[in-house]
Amino acid sequence: MKVSILLVILFTVLVVDAQTDEKLRSELLAMRDRDQAAREACDKGTTDDRITCYVKFAEDDDRPNTERLKAILKAGGFPDAKAVGKDGVEAFYLILQHSADIELKKQCLEHITKAFEAKLLAPISYANFTDRLLVNLGKPQVYGSNFELKDGKLVMSATEDLNNLDKRRAKIGLPPIADYVKMLRDVYKMEVVDPLRPIDR
Repeated sequence: MKVSILLVILFTVLVVDAQTDEKLRSELLAMRDRDQAAREACDKGTTDDRITCYVKFAEDDDRPNTERLKAILKAGGFPDAKAVGKDGVEAFYLILQHSADIELKKQCLEHITKAFEAKLLAPISYANFTDRLLVNLGKPQVYGSNFELKDGKLVMSATEDLNNLDKRRAKIGLPPIADYVKMLRDVYKMEVVDPLRPIDR
């Protein structure tokens, strides 16, 4: 009887070990922390200073991070919460979002959507990923989360059916676009144009 119980415990441990990858999780969290620390360091000085900092960071860090994500996908596919935990999935998403590799993002879109539907990613994360990919593909975005710097102002990228924008945002759990615009103004300390209220300041 004792032998049987021991074998059951051993089998359970082996199954759990096969499903989890703590080493990969730790690596993803470390990559996320470096990414965030570097980007916070860029949020200083003039707008030109910040842009220069982000361009350098993209070359020095985003590029090698992208290559590492490709290697992870090739070795074991898109990491799920069973393997790397919810925070590991979020970290993978964040690093992927900052990549300039459009084909890689297209490859991962279905997995990002499933992660959102499984409540592993927040609505704003899903919206940011979807919208930025659409904009990069030359298509109108859906949730209005992507803004571009034009003439010293942040202006919303081309967006489909503005009249129903807030309805689409509400459907996935996002606040009205007016609240998002206010948040952008508070964070970036610059003028942000609300496409639904263009004369509102």
